[in-house]
Amino acid sequence: MALSFDKSYENGGLNSNREELLDLTTVLSPRQAPIYGLLSKQKVSADKVEWTVDSLRDPADVAVVEGVDVDFSATGSTDAEQFSGLARLDNRVEHFRDQFLVSKKQEVYDSVTPVKLQQAEEKAASQLLRDIEKSIASDNVAKAGSGSTAGKSRGLGEWINNSPDTTNDEATAIPADFVTPESSIKKDASTLTESEFAGLLGSIFNEVGEIQDLHLVADTTLRNHIVDEFTRADSSGSQVRYNVEGSEAVVEYNVELFRGPFGIVKIITANPKCMPESAAGKHDRGYILDPSLLAWGEALSMGSTMLEDRGAGPRGYIDCMGTLICKGPNGLGKITDIDLAS
Repeated sequence: MALSFDKSYENGGLNSNREELLDLTTVLSPRQAPIYGLLSKQKVSADKVEWTVDSLRDPADVAVVEGVDVDFSATGSTDAEQFSGLARLDNRVEHFRDQFLVSKKQEVYDSVTPVKLQQAEEKAASQLLRDIEKSIASDNVAKAGSGSTAGKSRGLGEWINNSPDTTNDEATAIPADFVTPESSIKKDASTLTESEFAGLLGSIFNEVGEIQDLHLVADTTLRNHIVDEFTRADSSGSQVRYNVEGSEAVVEYNVELFRGPFGIVKIITANPKCMPESAAGKHDRGYILDPSLLAWGEALSMGSTMLEDRGAGPRGYIDCMGTLICKGPNGLGKITDIDLAS
């Protein structure tokens, strides 16, 4: 025989039962902006931000014949023109904005998550930071902007491009001497091995000629692939060999630093919500970055503006303006469009 308590529950007794809503709300979204965090910040004050880049000529045999004077004639003055290769690069400032509103009642009522003006403002700021990260990591071309079109900053995917879009991009085309070499970009392949990754670093070294402390910002699938590929020395049948440091009997199934012949690369996991993908759900993009060659030009610092309350409740917006400054795209690298499913 069932207990009377069960029947009372089925026949309406639950109407008098108390409900409990825990004082806990979890935000299940990645907040970090690792690329933005790597960039130095500098003030800019124009919609079109410009900077100059230069390079050294190739080494040459300049042995001097005894008794021959310095030649500044039309044929001999080429080497004296030290700044003939000076080039100007530019990008467009992008305006980022997110608005917030809290109703009159919600300001008064008590709730589990404080749905108040301050919390709405803080959430809008977090979302805006992710918008900036997405813009930096994007394949966007620069747009000057107008009354009907938003201005946009050229993203890393377009800066680090051996075949840049010169038709739709409204920033100055990257001079040939500063375009990222094809050998610094890994794409359209089924895998990425250690030797191939070292080849990318070697290509970057050929451009800059210095041992650099680089950063690989990798999306999740690419990050997992690097761990799988770079921690295993050999694999056959059911046996797998791992790279193990020293005499420790611990297998570190992770790669945080890649020490190669051309420098050290720190591997950072990207915010997967902000990285471009070759196809939906691929998460296969990665950027090899030298922070000294990048900066964030800040025209307007992130700030909050409150608007007039017209009766519905307090409201306002968070906004900022900025652009990506790339001082040497030929010193950067990219991993993209890789089918890592195999």
